[in-house]
Amino acid sequence: MAKRKAFYLYKRKKKGGAYWYVCFINPVNGRQGNAKSIDVLKEELNLGSGYRVKDRDSAAIIAGKALEAGIVYPNHIPFTSYCLSFWDYETSQYVKLRNSMRPGAIGREYCKNMTSYYTRHVAPVIGGRTRLCAVTVELLDKVISTALDRGLSTGTVQLIVLSFSVPLKEAARKRLIRMNPADYIMPVPRSGRERGVLSAQEVTALVSLIDSKGQSDRPAQAIKLALASGMRSGELRALKCEDIDLYHYLRDDGITLARIRISKSIAPYTGVKCPKNGKSRDVFIDNTFALELCSAARDDGLVFPGMKSCHMTSVALRDSFYRLLSELGIDEQMRKSRNLTFHSLRHTFNTLLLQERIPIEGRMAALGHSSMSVNLKYTHDSDCLLVDVSRLSSRILAK
Repeated sequence: MAKRKAFYLYKRKKKGGAYWYVCFINPVNGRQGNAKSIDVLKEELNLGSGYRVKDRDSAAIIAGKALEAGIVYPNHIPFTSYCLSFWDYETSQYVKLRNSMRPGAIGREYCKNMTSYYTRHVAPVIGGRTRLCAVTVELLDKVISTALDRGLSTGTVQLIVLSFSVPLKEAARKRLIRMNPADYIMPVPRSGRERGVLSAQEVTALVSLIDSKGQSDRPAQAIKLALASGMRSGELRALKCEDIDLYHYLRDDGITLARIRISKSIAPYTGVKCPKNGKSRDVFIDNTFALELCSAARDDGLVFPGMKSCHMTSVALRDSFYRLLSELGIDEQMRKSRNLTFHSLRHTFNTLLLQERIPIEGRMAALGHSSMSVNLKYTHDSDCLLVDVSRLSSRILAK
């Protein structure tokens, strides 16, 4: 059977000359649509004045591009093209709308990651020609089963699902598809390995080892601050002296506390951005340690500068942490078996807070976690919780 043509081209003669028009064939019912000007389509495609319509072939190219871009039949654009465009940080209308509603809701790095997950794990299964309107539950199930068969963690598979389910949800909202097939896929349960944590004895040994390195070892000092505050890698690397309020609070045991306002983080593609959940938070540390951090800061106020770049890299922090573990007798094999990573410092801090019977409100205030059931309504209440948290921080630093 001969393949049905997607469109027909013809010329119209007018006063200013002859112009190309196209009639598209609806792929669902086979009916021919109204004529559309090739010049108008060229403008909608933003091809610019440099792209001239000389003959039938150049007109056909524009008509084909219009079909691919979804200008004519939006639900018949290739699904892969739709998803890649959806996660394009610069041009995505979805990203623009979300960030207009809540600034920083979707960052450049997140879009890059979603694009990577889709390109590596979804596109090879979906194929380049599968249309948005032709995506089925069976096809999405195949994407998930393929990822699981490859031995990917369920956490990674959940991110792969997000790379196609969010675009599909938006397509359904805009009525580009009648039914969202992602609504009917089986949920992927999270069953990844539990993050490793350091014991109280290992924390003591690690802080002593860092103190022996001196203030000049900036990655080691960042690790010490992570142990004492639960700060993330990107938050540490973005820290400046202006974020540290010295002599902020005198605790009832006579210890003076400094307040660190965590309002920035560093991401690979975005640079300086908001913290992970988009909200600032405070942590309290001993004023003595805060003074040491500020006294060794760079002239521009950056507390943990990099060797070649402006900010310290996440790789430098990670490698420094692994070297310190090795000096403590935790070699690579043991580290991997215990699943110890730089983020384990944050988990260790949270675990120690739990062992100290710090209430969940205090742990969430210090770590910046959000919950519908917890609402720190008053600044005074929040400060009191953070002061309680600081007692553990003081003991860690004193070891």
